[in-house]
Amino acid sequence: MTANTTTTWIRRVAAGAALAVAPALIALGTAAASQAETSSTSPSYSPTPHSVQVPWPQSNWHHWHQDEVQSWYR
Repeated sequence: MTANTTTTWIRRVAAGAALAVAPALIALGTAAASQAETSSTSPSYSPTPHSVQVPWPQSNWHHWHQDEVQSWYR
Protein backbone atom coordinates (compact mmCIF):
# COMPACT_ATOMS: atom_id res chain seq x y z
CA MET A 1 0.00 0.00 0.00
CA THR A 2 1.48 3.37 -0.97
CA ALA A 3 1.32 6.57 1.06
CA ASN A 4 -1.14 8.09 -1.41
CA THR A 5 -3.47 5.09 -1.13
CA THR A 6 -3.28 5.17 2.67
CA THR A 7 -4.06 8.90 2.75
CA THR A 8 -7.07 8.40 0.48
CA TRP A 9 -8.30 5.52 2.62
CA ILE A 10 -7.97 7.56 5.83
CA ARG A 11 -9.82 10.51 4.26
CA ARG A 12 -12.67 8.27 3.14
CA VAL A 13 -13.00 6.65 6.57
CA ALA A 14 -12.99 10.06 8.26
CA ALA A 15 -15.63 11.39 5.85
CA GLY A 16 -17.77 8.30 6.40
CA ALA A 17 -17.52 8.67 10.17
CA ALA A 18 -18.49 12.35 9.98
CA LEU A 19 -21.47 11.56 7.76
CA ALA A 20 -22.55 8.74 10.09
CA VAL A 21 -22.33 10.90 13.23
CA ALA A 22 -23.97 14.04 11.81
CA PRO A 23 -27.62 12.87 12.06
CA ALA A 24 -27.12 11.80 15.68
CA LEU A 25 -25.67 15.18 16.60
CA ILE A 26 -28.53 16.96 14.84
CA ALA A 27 -31.05 14.79 16.68
CA LEU A 28 -29.39 15.51 20.04
CA GLY A 29 -29.43 19.24 19.34
CA THR A 30 -33.08 19.16 18.36
CA ALA A 31 -34.02 17.16 21.44
CA ALA A 32 -32.14 19.53 23.71
CA ALA A 33 -33.81 22.53 22.11
CA SER A 34 -37.29 21.07 22.46
CA GLN A 35 -36.73 20.45 26.18
CA ALA A 36 -35.30 23.88 26.91
CA GLU A 37 -36.99 25.82 29.65
CA THR A 38 -39.01 28.77 28.51
CA SER A 39 -39.57 31.74 30.73
CA SER A 40 -42.98 33.32 31.11
CA THR A 41 -41.34 36.64 31.89
CA SER A 42 -39.32 38.49 29.30
CA PRO A 43 -35.70 39.27 30.07
CA SER A 44 -34.92 42.66 31.51
CA TYR A 45 -34.57 44.64 28.32
CA SER A 46 -35.46 48.26 28.07
CA PRO A 47 -35.32 49.91 24.68
CA THR A 48 -34.03 53.43 24.34
CA PRO A 49 -36.61 55.77 25.81
CA HIS A 50 -38.20 58.26 23.46
CA SER A 51 -36.94 61.12 25.60
CA VAL A 52 -33.33 60.37 24.54
CA GLN A 53 -32.30 62.35 21.50
CA VAL A 54 -30.57 60.03 19.00
CA PRO A 55 -28.83 61.90 16.18
CA TRP A 56 -30.36 61.45 12.76
CA PRO A 57 -28.24 59.72 10.10
CA GLN A 58 -28.15 62.92 7.99
CA SER A 59 -27.46 65.35 10.82
CA ASN A 60 -24.35 67.51 11.12
CA TRP A 61 -23.27 65.56 14.18
CA HIS A 62 -23.49 62.30 12.27
CA HIS A 63 -21.35 63.61 9.43
CA TRP A 64 -18.82 65.09 11.84
CA HIS A 65 -18.60 61.85 13.80
CA GLN A 66 -18.37 59.75 10.62
CA ASP A 67 -15.49 61.91 9.36
CA GLU A 68 -13.73 61.66 12.70
CA VAL A 69 -13.95 57.86 12.80
CA GLN A 70 -12.88 57.53 9.16
CA SER A 71 -9.83 59.70 9.86
CA TRP A 72 -8.56 57.01 12.24
CA TYR A 73 -8.04 54.69 9.27
CA ARG A 74 -6.29 57.11 6.92
